[in-house]
Amino acid sequence: MERCIQAILSIIPDKSLLLNRDCVIVNKLYHKVLSDVLEPLSNRLDRCKTDRNSFSTNLVKIGLMYDVVYNRLHTGQWNAVESGDREMFTILTYVRIVYTLCVSENDVDSIKDAIYLADLGLMLGCPIEKADTSATTTDILTETASKLTNHLAKFSTQEPPLKRLRLDVQVENIIAGESDSNTVPVVSCPSIEYFGLCVLTRKQFYDLKQPAILKGIIDGWPAMERWHDPNYLLNIAGERTVPIEIGSQYSNDDWSQKLMKFRDFVKQNICNEEASNPAGEQRAAYLAQHDLFDQIPALRTDIAVPDYIARTDARPRIKAWFGPKGTVSPLHTDPCHNLLCQVFGAKVIILARPEDTEKLYPREHFILSNTSQVDARQPDFERFPLARDVSFYRLTLHRGEVLYIPPKWWHYVESLSPSFSVSFWFE
Repeated sequence: MERCIQAILSIIPDKSLLLNRDCVIVNKLYHKVLSDVLEPLSNRLDRCKTDRNSFSTNLVKIGLMYDVVYNRLHTGQWNAVESGDREMFTILTYVRIVYTLCVSENDVDSIKDAIYLADLGLMLGCPIEKADTSATTTDILTETASKLTNHLAKFSTQEPPLKRLRLDVQVENIIAGESDSNTVPVVSCPSIEYFGLCVLTRKQFYDLKQPAILKGIIDGWPAMERWHDPNYLLNIAGERTVPIEIGSQYSNDDWSQKLMKFRDFVKQNICNEEASNPAGEQRAAYLAQHDLFDQIPALRTDIAVPDYIARTDARPRIKAWFGPKGTVSPLHTDPCHNLLCQVFGAKVIILARPEDTEKLYPREHFILSNTSQVDARQPDFERFPLARDVSFYRLTLHRGEVLYIPPKWWHYVESLSPSFSVSFWFE
């Protein structure tokens, strides 16, 4: 355990990086407590064995401050939370992790607890970056979670392997029989110059606000050969905690969210055939629109930002969409460009132009104002008569294909099989 603690402490060898943050300096109580509890960590760690009561007392102090800030983060609207509170939560999370390990009586359980704390800090806190020896910057909790995961792997016991997901499974298009008159252009492995011409000079796709299916641009991703193997995913991320959406879709009353171990989510919802059975009683579970690759950089190395994006946005937002058959994102719109990359599985997608916004009856609540009341799969024209005049575009996105969705285009997405998608939102 001492080697693990030393690895975590090495992330911030100079504790002034924490004490000199504005959120700490402006609060004398926080500064005093943090100064007191960080001081013992600068000395020999064998003190945590000989002076265990003192270390346990410091853990209690940090825990009390942690709970206060945690409650502040959960008061009011999330977008109104002060950035200083989020940064303080990150600092307290890091210090709490170190003390949790120092007073450990069970190495495995303590490391698992510490990984959970790190993930919660990544979701609720604010990134605190530091420069490393290669002159690049790393977030302290991201690096902490990675080091903890590596140390936990040394204690792992071999479990029976899970079956790989089939890539040749035939999917039944849920909108088969409906009109396919509205087609989406398909472009096979377009050159950077061609795609750049279309987007940057506002011709074709961009100027006409025209979606397109791009083929052959993610074939070289390691993810294409790795991610359909649940054992690979669990080996990298099994102990990590992720936010999961529960329910048919986020616009319905039965929708909720909960935190789950990635391992439990995969076993219960991806490898469990009953999870993909529409007649089953189990509610759909979906890892949706999550910053998974910021949280777990090891997965980020399995994908690459398509070269087309670099011409317009050096830092696109990368989101993960992972779930069983039947997960739904209702008809909605986003303000930026989107490349939706299908790593495995298939999804049916229904699109509509921004010009048809008023005919799609956007919801009135400000949080859902980008979401339509119309079920694009089965529109109720009696309730929403203007929707009759909407020209819907329909397509099925298969493994290895990428859908370009222009800004403000409406899109409905439903998985036809267990599915993993990666979206790149860019300006």
